[in-house]
Amino acid sequence: MTPGGVPDDAGRSRQPAAPPELLLVHGDDRHRVDEEVRSWRQQAADAQLGVEVVDAPAPIDRIRTSLAELPLIDPRRYLLIRDPPQLGGGRRAGDAGRALAEALELRAPSTSVCLVSHQPVPAAHPVAAAVVRLGGQIRAFPLLRPREVRAWAERAAADRGLRLRPGGLDHLLRVAGTDLGLVATELEKLSAYSAGERLDAETVQRVVGGAEALEVWNVLERLLGPQPGRGAAAAAELAGEGGSTQYLIATLAGQLGELRRAQGLLSSGGSAARLAAQLRIPEWRADRLARQARSVPPEVVEDWLRQLQRIDAGIKSGEADDRQAIGRFTLGAARTVARARAH
Repeated sequence: MTPGGVPDDAGRSRQPAAPPELLLVHGDDRHRVDEEVRSWRQQAADAQLGVEVVDAPAPIDRIRTSLAELPLIDPRRYLLIRDPPQLGGGRRAGDAGRALAEALELRAPSTSVCLVSHQPVPAAHPVAAAVVRLGGQIRAFPLLRPREVRAWAERAAADRGLRLRPGGLDHLLRVAGTDLGLVATELEKLSAYSAGERLDAETVQRVVGGAEALEVWNVLERLLGPQPGRGAAAAAELAGEGGSTQYLIATLAGQLGELRRAQGLLSSGGSAARLAAQLRIPEWRADRLARQARSVPPEVVEDWLRQLQRIDAGIKSGEADDRQAIGRFTLGAARTVARARAH
């Protein structure tokens, strides 16, 4: 990884000798941030007790206690703190940012910590300054420019052994744009389809989903992301542009059903690796499901599924306006997520 955060690989995890003892990973390129965190977790995989995860919204008292705790069995503890609210606020982080910075001073020498923010953290932020002062590392992942996205995709394709004839990668990037998560999804699909054969542009066009399909698939990810309103806005835009509301409903219902199954597995002590095996999905997708599963309680997911069933029935019977119904549902879902995080 270069100092500016541009990857020196194709999104695959690197394996340094040992994970940094104090690491801050941040940026608005969610895919590369998650890849870096996944690499850190893999490096800590030898710990018998695994990695302790503290998810947002985490009160500062809990974070402070976790940082100071000593290991019971393993020689080291590994603590992952994801999107703590204390990392927000930009340059004016205020008391919350300073409190987290002071808590880092209490970190036990035997505890390795990875702080994650899916938004940029300025160098002047109290936490960023504390990480540097304490000898930690900071890895930033800003959104890549189109030319950098192409270079990233070329390396990612080569890393998967995927060979594309002229025009194939051009089509994939026209469809997926600069969203590396979507690019990676389509590369995985093409790699499985190719079975080692070189694919021509026409085959790529048949296999790669259209732009609308990818945008629909991304609605739930946005609803459960740092800014839930973006998910509602994306759904409204798709419906307003004449997209298939039935396809949107079916996709959301399928994703929520999978999310509910993931929540069930996680509640019985499952891990992302178990999700990947049980649901027969790639590891990166299992990691995404595990993160989403912690964003909302199971009863909320079940309620959303019931709402979608009622919307679908109302549209088919002519009793509901499809665009208005989708708009109300996604806006309500976004508000539910936002309220849960506020508390």
